[in-house]
Amino acid sequence: MNEKNVFFLVLFLFCLQLKAQEINGKVIEQDGEGLAFANILLQKASDSSLVKGAITDERGNFKFENVASGRYYITASMVGFSSQSTEIFDYQGNQNLTLPTIFLVAGVELDEVVVQTTKPVFVQKIDRMVINVENSIVSAGSSALEVLERSPGVIVDRQNNAISLAGKNGVVVMINGKISYMPQESIVQLLEGTSSDNIESIELITTPPANFDAEGNAGFINIVLKKRTDLGLNGTYSLSGGFGNGTTTSNNISFNYRKNKINLFGNYSFLRDSQGQRFEFSRVFTDDEGSLVNLETVSDRDPIQRNHNIRLGLDYQVTDKTILGFLVGAYDNKWTMDAVNNSIESEDGAPFSIVQLLNTERNQWQHFNSNINLKHNFTENEFFSVDFDYLYYYDENPTDYVNSFFDGNNTFLREELTLSDKTTPINIAVAKGDYSKQFNDNLKLEAGVKAVISNFENDVSVATFNGQEFVEDPTLTNKSILNEHIWAAYTSMDYKLNKKTTLKLGLRYEQTDSELDTETDGRVVDRNFGNIFPSVFVSHAVNDSLGFNLSYSKRITRPTFNDLAPFVIFVDPNTFLSGNSSLQPSISNSVKFDTTYKNILLSFQYSIEDEPIASFQERFDEATGRLFFEAANNDKNQLFTVTLGLPITIANWWKMQNNFIYINTQVDAVLQDAPFSFEQNTFRANSSSSFTITKSFSSEINMNYFGAGLFGIRRFDPVFGLNIGFQKKFGDKWGTLRFAINDVFDSFEFTGRTDVPEQNLNTRNTFDFSNRTFLLTYSRSFGNDKLKSSRQRGTGSDDERRRVN
Repeated sequence: MNEKNVFFLVLFLFCLQLKAQEINGKVIEQDGEGLAFANILLQKASDSSLVKGAITDERGNFKFENVASGRYYITASMVGFSSQSTEIFDYQGNQNLTLPTIFLVAGVELDEVVVQTTKPVFVQKIDRMVINVENSIVSAGSSALEVLERSPGVIVDRQNNAISLAGKNGVVVMINGKISYMPQESIVQLLEGTSSDNIESIELITTPPANFDAEGNAGFINIVLKKRTDLGLNGTYSLSGGFGNGTTTSNNISFNYRKNKINLFGNYSFLRDSQGQRFEFSRVFTDDEGSLVNLETVSDRDPIQRNHNIRLGLDYQVTDKTILGFLVGAYDNKWTMDAVNNSIESEDGAPFSIVQLLNTERNQWQHFNSNINLKHNFTENEFFSVDFDYLYYYDENPTDYVNSFFDGNNTFLREELTLSDKTTPINIAVAKGDYSKQFNDNLKLEAGVKAVISNFENDVSVATFNGQEFVEDPTLTNKSILNEHIWAAYTSMDYKLNKKTTLKLGLRYEQTDSELDTETDGRVVDRNFGNIFPSVFVSHAVNDSLGFNLSYSKRITRPTFNDLAPFVIFVDPNTFLSGNSSLQPSISNSVKFDTTYKNILLSFQYSIEDEPIASFQERFDEATGRLFFEAANNDKNQLFTVTLGLPITIANWWKMQNNFIYINTQVDAVLQDAPFSFEQNTFRANSSSSFTITKSFSSEINMNYFGAGLFGIRRFDPVFGLNIGFQKKFGDKWGTLRFAINDVFDSFEFTGRTDVPEQNLNTRNTFDFSNRTFLLTYSRSFGNDKLKSSRQRGTGSDDERRRVN
């Protein structure tokens, strides 16, 4: 037999094998006749998510081809018949599996048969954890920021407007797969003003591939907003109110209109929160005369957060292969606060100075964004998309301070009036193009380019009244202008080495040109540098239950606009929050190994970061006696993380998702030209239990524990929080009512310490942002939900609108 005949024989046998790789079955009526045109859904056993759909032929037969190995079940439905699901079955990807016949019983007259499945709150995937917010009772009526605070491995630093993931700072936030290209302070306000009732899920992505921006040492957080695909007009609305140490309300409405080639969608949300807060600052140092000085400050704050957020989009199907999309959005987020700060300064245990600082602050962010995207599908496996974005932000932050000075005996000495102001307009333009082609079942290539042009002006002024006029403080007053260009290109390849092993290689190049000029110091930043960012992913499935993944990626973290731009916030006359224009970008390299066994995930990750940016670090100026809290570059960070995801089904009415994280952090820093090393072992745990009490009544308990952690050179004490909720469904026409108690023990506060005796630095700071809150939320759908869903398709844009870091 010659080589040609051997080749065709092998090819024939291979084709026979391919033909056999299917799941098939039959649906019949009670009389034994095959039921034509019945709806067949193939669903995962782990989370009931839809894998594929089909319709029976004229004889009632159905089949699914090219199905991966796994555990599944099938649901069959038909108008006028009761729906029926099969038992869970195991499928090996290389077999031909015939299922037992499915019987559907006639006589049940329905306008429409709807198969409803409930996803678990937490779903662990290979490269990300998915938090199904819409199925979480305790999340109802909360903001997106509060949901993040309760998410496994996520830490929200409200004081410094920072978000960390798995012990690492530098998180990039995306909305519907688009990077929210905005300053860090603005993104935190956006999340605080986004109602959880408008969120479908949150994805925590720790190993992003090459088509993601290289920005973000910790990875990405993708917030997926709800979007209906039914024909006609439909939507949802929710109303939420609650109280704790103040009142809170969060309301939103969203709609979707789909007809022929047009899909119009939008949402509006309103939030108002007046929960009180309390901060405590303590600083101990030795003065020039050898006396031990202790400065204690307590800040009682009465803030009011008021947010309006609107988003409107239009998708137009130009042809069967081309989609044109438009998106505009805006928000007006206003934060006002009245605070009373009482400071007592003691020397060798005896009070000698008392200061009462009354301040009124307004921090208002206004934003407009627009996006045009075009996606053309050359074939089912090949497409090209382009995006153009423009974003505008304007921040205004005026603050009034009234300082009353007393001696150690509480005798009034004098009063001092100080005014500070900050205005920051930001303009950002983004252009991006992506190309993707699936050559065959084994090979897929992607490539793309991107350009980002941004600029801002930051005008900060601090003036003190001298009895006749306000006199500016030249050490705290400044104006700065930033211009930054980022150019990027990437390519990636997905290649299936064999049936069980997949390789993904990515390479991204980014060129950055940044210039920051100030009135006082001239040009303080002039950087023009390029970086190559490789990424490698290897996935191997031993069988349908056991799999391994190995990945490597290189990332960059750039200083945020908020950190680079000089700003001043007074805690007391000698304690400030400030920016740092001398910050440098940091580079990190990370290796991660995952193993999955059924629904259990065990992950190991090691990363090393050069010149890491640490937020809210203390810097004591001995010449002026001032303490500054600012972002700073440390020398090096080493992070080793172990993550265990352990779902447990205790009973058919009680399901648990447990996530445990161990973090070893080593920080090398230089303080006043002297090297220091710090190390911390941290344990974090999140456990969420859902209880099905009756068909329409359920409850949920969510517990979070954050062990002692290290942020830069600051150590934080352990934190524990408990949230409980109850849900009652009144049917499709009457909506859902949820009641939740968040932070049941009023224990969710952060206490950080810095103790470096060699640098005369000893501080302790406590931030209590949250309170025990009782929330009642009602949500309901409206519109025509009886019409068939339209064909599922992409939105026309895979663009990422970056946040400037």
